[in-house]
Parts: sequence; C-alpha cells; structure tokens
Amino acid sequence: MHSDSEIDHLEDVLSNIEVMPDAMGITELDGYVAGLLLCPEMIMPSEWLPEVWNMDSEPGFISFEQAQDTIGAVMGHYNRVAGNLAQRSQAYEILLERAEGEDTPFWEFWVSGFEQAMRFRPNAWKAYETCDDDDAATAFALMMSLIDLASKDSHLPKHEQEKLEDNAPDLIPTAIKAMNDWLKGNHMPSFNRDSKFSWFNAANEPNMPAVSVKVGRNELCTCGSGRKYKKCCGSI
Repeated sequence: MHSDSEIDHLEDVLSNIEVMPDAMGITELDGYVAGLLLCPEMIMPSEWLPEVWNMDSEPGFISFEQAQDTIGAVMGHYNRVAGNLAQRSQAYEILLERAEGEDTPFWEFWVSGFEQAMRFRPNAWKAYETCDDDDAATAFALMMSLIDLASKDSHLPKHEQEKLEDNAPDLIPTAIKAMNDWLKGNHMPSFNRDSKFSWFNAANEPNMPAVSVKVGRNELCTCGSGRKYKKCCGSI
C-alpha cells in the first residue's frame, strides 16, 4: 500500500527541476520499479538509479542530506512496490496520474517506465514467453501489446487498439500479478544467493526492512557514479 504522505514526498523530490530537470515522473517510476522487480535477472540499484535522474552527469545535489533524502525516497518506493508484490493474496496497485479535470489516467507513462526497465536485461524476459504457465505467458504478451500501443507501434486492428487502451488501467495490475505469481513461485532471478546482502530476498520479504542509503566512505557511492562515496557525494 502507498501512503499519501510518502507519495507526496516522492513527487516533491522528483519534481525538483533545479537538481534533476528531466527526472522520471511518479507514474513512470512506478512502472519502472515494477519492471525491475519482475525481471528474471537481478538488477542492482547502482545500475538502475541513474536512469531515474535521466541525466548524463550526476544530479546537482546541494548537500549529502538532499542526496540521501532523494535516493531514500526512490528506494522507499522500490520497497513499497516490492512489498505490494510480496503480498500475493492482495490486489496489486499501480500509480497513475491524471490531468486536472480528466478521468482518463496516463497509463502510457507507466508502461513506458516498465519498458525502460526491460532494456537492462532484454533476453531475460524470454523466460515469460517460454514458461509453462499460461497466465504468465498471456500476461507478458498483453504487456508487450500495451508497450507497442503506447509507442504508437501497434499492429492490432483499430477497434482492438481502442478496447485495449480503454481497459489498460485495469489490465496492467492483473497482468503484473500473473507474472509476479509465476516469478515468485517458479523462477528465482539470477544472482549470487550467498552474497552478503540479497536484494531479491529483501524485496520479497512480507515485512521488508527499509533499505539504508548510509554508505562507508570507501564504498561505491549510492548515486551510481561508480566512484567511491568519499570522492563523490561524500565530498559535498
């Protein structure tokens, strides 16, 4: 479940155009995180966090506290989505923005974020196509149809495109749940399960602990720059 205060805060940090003028919107981020968590291969935060900022250089954080708050808000949402997916007996919720005075939500942004996450491990997603679970395979095919529709590249008949577009906000959660049920029940993402810290296990604990963004000075910086913290955000 997403609390209003957490979502409001996340929206605030992502809309700081002075620091991150082209950062993802909250709907795009929600789809992006879902894609990261449903990928059959593990994707570490150091790899995917920079895409959230959508910058060639590092965000212009004015202090370590601001960097910590921003990264913490994004990782907090990652945890909330993972927790939502871990509660497999409950309906899956997605965040969709609406234009003021409009009833139709911007589901295309959500799908765009999901598709962006898929680009990290494109071959890994074939596991859904070849799995022996009809629901998961059908759900994946549906997501691919929505991606084509959102990118104006759909080859479906016009009336089917319109029907899919109208029902997308309801179809997406159902498809995600079917894919997640197969992933959690039958397929473990590829990563070293003997590693000191397992992001997969943390992301799938029903009572998942918050992920700390506190790092040692000689550890890699959490902003994803590839540099040690003391030479990056720690030098601010």
